[in-house]
Amino acid sequence: MFIITEGTKQHKPSSLSWFIKQTMHLSAIASLAVSSSIIHAETTDQSTTGDSITINNADKKAEPSTTLETIVVTADIDAQTTENTDRYTIPTASSATGLALSAKETPQATSVVTNQQLKDQNSTNLTEVLKRAPGIQVGSIDGARSGFSARGFGITGFQIDGLNTDFVQQAAMGEYSANTAMFDHVEIVRGATGLMSGSGDPSANVNLIRKRADSTVPATELSANVDRYGNYGVSVDRSQSLTKDGAVRGRVVASYQDGDTFIDRQELGQNLIYATVDADVSDNTTVSVGASRQHNKSKSTMWGGLPSYLSDGSKAEWDTSKNGSADWSNWDSDNVYYFADIDHDFNEDWNLTTNASYNESDSSPKLLYMYASSFDPDTGLIYNLNPFHADTERKQVNVKTKLTGNFDALGRTHQLIVGGSYNKSELDTFTYTAPPDGLLTVSDFDNWDGSYAEPAWGAKTQSSDVTVKEKAIFAATQLKLSDPLSVILGSRVSDYERSGMQYGNNVDTESKHIWTPYAGITYDIDKNHSLYISYSDIFQPQTERDINGNYLDPIEGKNYEIGLKSESDNGALQSQVSIFRIEQDNLAQLDGGQIIPGTTLENAYVGAKGATSQGVEVEVTGELSDKLKATIGYTHFNAEDNSGKAINTGYADTTLNLFTTYDMNDIVPNLTVGGGIDWSNGYYGVVTNPVTGQSEKYGQDNVTLASIMAKYAINDNLEAQLNVNNLFNQKYLAGENFFGLTYGEPLNVVGRVTYRF
Repeated sequence: MFIITEGTKQHKPSSLSWFIKQTMHLSAIASLAVSSSIIHAETTDQSTTGDSITINNADKKAEPSTTLETIVVTADIDAQTTENTDRYTIPTASSATGLALSAKETPQATSVVTNQQLKDQNSTNLTEVLKRAPGIQVGSIDGARSGFSARGFGITGFQIDGLNTDFVQQAAMGEYSANTAMFDHVEIVRGATGLMSGSGDPSANVNLIRKRADSTVPATELSANVDRYGNYGVSVDRSQSLTKDGAVRGRVVASYQDGDTFIDRQELGQNLIYATVDADVSDNTTVSVGASRQHNKSKSTMWGGLPSYLSDGSKAEWDTSKNGSADWSNWDSDNVYYFADIDHDFNEDWNLTTNASYNESDSSPKLLYMYASSFDPDTGLIYNLNPFHADTERKQVNVKTKLTGNFDALGRTHQLIVGGSYNKSELDTFTYTAPPDGLLTVSDFDNWDGSYAEPAWGAKTQSSDVTVKEKAIFAATQLKLSDPLSVILGSRVSDYERSGMQYGNNVDTESKHIWTPYAGITYDIDKNHSLYISYSDIFQPQTERDINGNYLDPIEGKNYEIGLKSESDNGALQSQVSIFRIEQDNLAQLDGGQIIPGTTLENAYVGAKGATSQGVEVEVTGELSDKLKATIGYTHFNAEDNSGKAINTGYADTTLNLFTTYDMNDIVPNLTVGGGIDWSNGYYGVVTNPVTGQSEKYGQDNVTLASIMAKYAINDNLEAQLNVNNLFNQKYLAGENFFGLTYGEPLNVVGRVTYRF
């Protein structure tokens, strides 16, 4: 049984005094990070110089190669590109402040999942990436939808190449399954990110960085994969110059994935095509254009999960392979993106960049939800069935222009960014009327095989027509007050508007001139270590409604953070310790499982007053030695309302993520092995037992998921890799929603062969 007991919650002060007092303990915690950095000897032959990366293999000619031959790129590699670097770190990133800063210069907790990490962990979509990312939790809502969280709050902030992108998870149009084959890396900024993203939760912002056409030498990568359950795929990635002088370059990525999963009768697949062209139209100006289309196949997919209770009031437990969907169920979706960028250097110091994108996403799900309050194992009957068929389309326009540069003042050089952005998202949903006389009862659910007649769908009517607009101007500067001391000051002023209709309700809300200040200080202890402190405001409009059908007021709050960052001389090893405190008002919480009258299964919410989350994060990433790479992350937080009552208990409050690879070349030439542990403590929801009528906890005990990997370079061009996930086959509830049960994937084995030329 998946039952957990309530731990003792310790009430912490609700004022800033708690946050300040934690600085006294920082030095003790920080010693781990400091030690982890200084143990890194400069044994690596890979170094960074300016905005390019140089790979020097001069001293290794006598040794057998442990990796495939590096693709030669004649142009300098951008400092924010991770492909072909073999690293777990990145020289600079800009997701937090818009300024291109190293991790040590950024006064906020940041993580980067590099291209090498994506390959080593075989993370083929966004959900798989975030499952293994430090400080991030992933929960399954049902067969097609997931939820992400950090620091005790859900993640709703997503960007692609720095442009805000609306991922409407309620409509489940496949955004969380974004194929990593078209991305160079993923940047994650934890905490409030209002300066660059505008309205959003104080959890984290996830920025997906696309691959670019940056190679003037023809390069091709072919790969094929298959897993234990018969899901298989192939992909190709081709780059080359389109002109003799290399001024115009092109890249095409194509991927196909299809097959069964660990859930009976469920089939998942993807078709991806991505193409981009980079053109140096002058010595100072580069234009990039591109497009992608991803079709997501999801057949016999569950909606809402499995029944939670048996008819005697006990908690249900099912096989992990149990599928409550009908054979005709599907949740297919399509995502199409067009993008264009213009990058112009006025001189060595000043740059103007404009990014624009247009996105169309759509889905047309046909679903069957078995929302039985309880299941009778003797009769095998389920009475409550809810069929659903809809056509959903979302269109988005995103534009951002920013001017960045260096300026001299008071004898020092400082950085500045000013810019503006515009985002517009239109969501239209048309639903089909279900049969007026209801559906036949499902019998013998224990042996359910999905054989159930598809309903005769009725008339099609528009149920949602919602437009969201957000426009903003922003500015930030890094002021070098002295050699060790830097101050980052910034602000964003936004206008937010949401209008239209959703399921018969008016959704008109508007917020004008929202000021989101940001302030951070970094102090270099020495060339390898720096202390930082930062502050940001929080503003997040909400789409949840109360029991009367009224939309909750926007979330408002503050985010405080203090920490220590460390970095080896060449940047190949980075570590950080962060202590944070988040204060919020009006945070939506489930209203005891109540359903809003007149709706179909729409949960009612209440706004929590004085909600806080405070905790600590520790992360070490990069080369611990010339043969050992690792990423290690630990997070612990305490989230509660102003009365000390725990909130958002569906998220584990303590997590540990570890993944390492080791070069075995001295023992077995050309072999690299690795493995990891993803651990989280218990999480739960408070639900009403349908038999006793009493509220009680329903949840999951601690979860430990182990993984191993091995890759072998057969020759300079051909590589084979094996990944084993959930090595000890732990059974666990993966959902943050305990009104319907979903299980995590059991033991899985994935094999991949890659050929490069």
